[in-house]
Amino acid sequence: MIDHKGLRGIVATPIGPNWIVAVDQEFWICGVSGVVDVPHTSTMIVVGDVVWIEPEQDRTELGDLSANIVKVEPRITVLSRKAAGKAQKEQVLVANVEQLGIVMSATLPDYNKRLIDRYLIAADKGDLEPFIVINKMDLIDPQYYPDFEDDLHVYIEQLALPVIFLSAKSGTGMQQLQDILAGRSTLLTGPSGVGKSSMINRFTDARQRVGAISEKYEKGRHTTTASLVIPLPGGGIVVDSPGIREFGIFELEAGELPFYFEEFTPYAAHCKFAPCSHTHEPNCAVKAAVKAGEIDEERYVSYLNLKETL
Repeated sequence: MIDHKGLRGIVATPIGPNWIVAVDQEFWICGVSGVVDVPHTSTMIVVGDVVWIEPEQDRTELGDLSANIVKVEPRITVLSRKAAGKAQKEQVLVANVEQLGIVMSATLPDYNKRLIDRYLIAADKGDLEPFIVINKMDLIDPQYYPDFEDDLHVYIEQLALPVIFLSAKSGTGMQQLQDILAGRSTLLTGPSGVGKSSMINRFTDARQRVGAISEKYEKGRHTTTASLVIPLPGGGIVVDSPGIREFGIFELEAGELPFYFEEFTPYAAHCKFAPCSHTHEPNCAVKAAVKAGEIDEERYVSYLNLKETL
């Protein structure tokens, strides 16, 4: 039971045995009280959890706001995977996320469509709404912009995904990203070097402030290696979690895989064999559609690569 002194916030990131909790635009260093009201049996506290904290009278030794977590609210969604080891145990990574923003760059490094396809499966398994961001468009001659749109046509046209081309450096396209983030909880993921931090820093200085707090308590620790919740000034949160890139692929079974390539579905019904793996069987309508250019060949190669790993 929370009294009138309780504050409601979001778990932003772990910091040693404690947590940084965002309450509006303030950050609190929070321990865990002796008795915590938790409605779930899985990992007790994770990044993205909505929690109630009771402030302590004194600040920490380093001058930061101090509190104890006393209650965790029920989770709307969770992103989880099999924990390390042989036991079949769930490891919850992030809670309460609605969208998955797949961030790539036009160049340095070049975007990777195989990785985009893996992320899309993770989004589907996690029941998240995906969108794609291509950053660093300022490094590309504008005459080649149509080539990028053509290369990503399968996501734009066939899968009807939002695809945002932008430059965090110049600000071009940032309003479109800001609009899709507004009022929502979004996990941004992608390879290192694609400019996620630069994008986020255009919206808020929360990343730098959390980094400064973490630096005081854990010397040499890079906050980008841990999940990090960043509250947005206009409402909504962004979770930057580079370590989550393999989420969802863990529990993927070979028989399920075709269903995550939804453009196969209209053709799969016409395959000679059912079920059909769409690899070696004769009279496979999916393979025929790939050959006819009706299914994107690179998406089909992604499917084959994933099937090989399973």
